[in-house]
Amino acid sequence: MEREKQDPGILRELRKIAIGTAVLFGCMMAVYAAVGRFSLAVLIGGLMGSVYAVLNLYMLGRGVQKAVNCGDEQMARAGLRASYSLRMVCMLVVAVLAFAFPFAEGVPCLIALLFPRITIFVLQLAAKRTGA
Repeated sequence: MEREKQDPGILRELRKIAIGTAVLFGCMMAVYAAVGRFSLAVLIGGLMGSVYAVLNLYMLGRGVQKAVNCGDEQMARAGLRASYSLRMVCMLVVAVLAFAFPFAEGVPCLIALLFPRITIFVLQLAAKRTGA
């Protein structure tokens, strides 16, 4: 089977969101440190959530790209629904594991899962302000 070529637009946007997620992760770690609650478990939980959040967006982009390149609209819709379901199940697994593992904190993981949404919101606000 031929490997699909990755759309450079997906990677460009993913890079912006990954950078924003990393910045927010750093801010979260600084807040945990400032209030005296920083630990290795907090770091691991935050990393679990941050890494999966960016991976989730990559999988979303790949799924949309496959759907666009698919000739059949019904197949594209079914593929997007399956991709969404799989991504949400994986997100649930990551969150449950963060709470279940004794070496990880669940709350930082859950917070980190929101970082891409926050980053996208900030990027959209910045684009409106600059008129781009």
